[in-house]
Amino acid sequence: MSNQNQKNCFCFHLVNAFTRYLLSCIILLTLFTIPIHAQDTNDSLTVNLQPIEVTAMHSVVSSSDAPVALSTISRDLDEINSSATLSLENITRQMPGIWVNDRQNHALGERLTIRGVGWRAAFGVRGVQVVLNDIPITVADGQTMLNIVDPAFIRRAELLRGPAATYWGNSSGGVLYLSTKPGSDDQNNVRLKTMGGSFGTQKIEGEFSVRNSKHQMTGYTSYLNTDGYRDYSAAQVFRSGVTGAVNLTSKSRLKYQTSIINMPKAQHPSALTEQDAENNPTKAVSSFVDAGAGKQLTQQQAGLSYMLDTGAGTIDITGYGIYRDLNNPLPFGIITVNRSAGGFRTTFDKDWEQLKMKIGVETKFQIDDREEFENTGDAKRGATTVDQVEKVWNQAIFSTATYSMDKFNILGGLRFDRINFSTDANTASQSGNRTFQSVSPSLGINYRPGNQNIFANLSTSFEAPTTTELVNRPGGGNGFNPNLKPEHTTGLETGIRGRIESSALTYDLTFYRLWIDDLLFPYQLETDGPTYYQNQGKTRHTGLEVQLRWQMRQDLRISTTTTLTNATFKEVRPDSLEGNEVPGIAPFRLNSNLRWTPGNFLLSLTYKHVSSYMADNQNTAENEAYNVFDASFSLKRLINTKGVEVQPFIDVNNLFDTRYNGSVTVNAYGGRYFEPAPGRSWQAGISVNF
Repeated sequence: MSNQNQKNCFCFHLVNAFTRYLLSCIILLTLFTIPIHAQDTNDSLTVNLQPIEVTAMHSVVSSSDAPVALSTISRDLDEINSSATLSLENITRQMPGIWVNDRQNHALGERLTIRGVGWRAAFGVRGVQVVLNDIPITVADGQTMLNIVDPAFIRRAELLRGPAATYWGNSSGGVLYLSTKPGSDDQNNVRLKTMGGSFGTQKIEGEFSVRNSKHQMTGYTSYLNTDGYRDYSAAQVFRSGVTGAVNLTSKSRLKYQTSIINMPKAQHPSALTEQDAENNPTKAVSSFVDAGAGKQLTQQQAGLSYMLDTGAGTIDITGYGIYRDLNNPLPFGIITVNRSAGGFRTTFDKDWEQLKMKIGVETKFQIDDREEFENTGDAKRGATTVDQVEKVWNQAIFSTATYSMDKFNILGGLRFDRINFSTDANTASQSGNRTFQSVSPSLGINYRPGNQNIFANLSTSFEAPTTTELVNRPGGGNGFNPNLKPEHTTGLETGIRGRIESSALTYDLTFYRLWIDDLLFPYQLETDGPTYYQNQGKTRHTGLEVQLRWQMRQDLRISTTTTLTNATFKEVRPDSLEGNEVPGIAPFRLNSNLRWTPGNFLLSLTYKHVSSYMADNQNTAENEAYNVFDASFSLKRLINTKGVEVQPFIDVNNLFDTRYNGSVTVNAYGGRYFEPAPGRSWQAGISVNF
């Protein structure tokens, strides 16, 4: 049988299996919810909740109609002022499916995976889409750098846990949408916050919000200075941003946003061997110290969106630009990249009685002026090893449609992407031009029997190699690796979410399966050497995600999130990896939070359990399981007079001083996989609102 016939046969069986699977799940879940619905109907206590709009789907879709696995979190001023929030992990830990690891290393940034997608990233984020205030910080080639996000100002987070290329294109194995915009109920105010803590950490924050009937604007700024938990891990970070919207007429609106980061220092201590991580977790690798390893960067980004209601439909035109200047000394060389990136997107929305349709076109561009040098020591430049301008051009056309029928809602979409990589360098022995194309369909159905949503969804994504992955290859030099090709993911999920009014309990239960083909494998050939990549097989991810939130009393809330994942290698080279666990993915994670607000006090206790998981493909290195407790205390209104509110707080992290590794560098050479987390530490500060 030919390869094409095999693919067609596979697609037929997959769609057939999906149809039967979907019908079975709807029948079973409907039977499951009938008694719950009957109980809610007879209960005298009824709470009418406003539907949550999910902008992470690149269109405004109500959570009550969206046939996808999604999570949302909103933070009010009390919550923002009651803790330090130095990591995205503090925000996302009550979202199932997503895992943020704080590497304690600003030069590498946080490690982020969704359902295990992104596990291979040695730095930054791969495979998933991240959006800040409507601007994708995932650029055209799929790279995401989280440095520009200050978690302390995040007011809302939305998470699409399944493949989402239909909405976002390349590198959309999941989507994390972040917003710093205050809620519509927030009034004009100014907020100042200062804090200090362990490891010489100091931070100052400022924020303002003004609004009238035609114009709303919010701005924020912060400065962080820390010596770092580990030796040679100090950092200085300045961030600022402004968002706003202007009502031009009764039928048109203009939104704007801009943000900036300046990080003049971020030292890089590197990961450690198991023995060093256990006996001397604060140690920095000497070769990284001698090389002056670290990162210095500046990044600015800005965007505009214009929306017009024409009567026949709604037109939305969005454009944005990003500039990034990076200097990255490492033991094997010094990498400098001046990046210009951005995109344009135009959509047209049309609503009929039961049918809603969106069509659109999108283009993204990325221009990297890359130079690499030998590192002669202490970040001093030697001979030039790479000198080229890399260009990425992504064009896409897409359409989505929603059909509503009584209690059912069907959502389908289709997108075509074409991505071209090119370079101006002399590439006699390597490819100077690579082009990838992908068609990304999705189909889902949602059923609403009362306060429950029962859904099933089949979706796809693809992940093209990034410019860094295409450039890094044995032999070095200019040009791109001619052998790398994109990963492709097919995802199937089904679940139920809803609310039991009688007990004030909300729940979310989702089962999923991911088929990932043409897997991009990371590997190293020498100690402190670069990371290379090759397509080397397939993985299968199967999992269960559970989220429960119980408002026991008006002043007492308990929430729990559980994620189970079984991710294994299939049909890989070498054959010895067949059946091994995919490294960097914990099979079991549990996060629980108790929030108690008696009177003017706010107390929070968080428990985190992560099971043991592998750090390399061969499954010879294992990161041990750990259990960690965090606590925070805040006095919500120390002073509340004449429009001035003062709120002090104190956080105690790792309350019982557990020794553990908070992250790993997958497949690192020489067994240096482990990135230790701090023992007991604290931050304390005070917020003032005007």
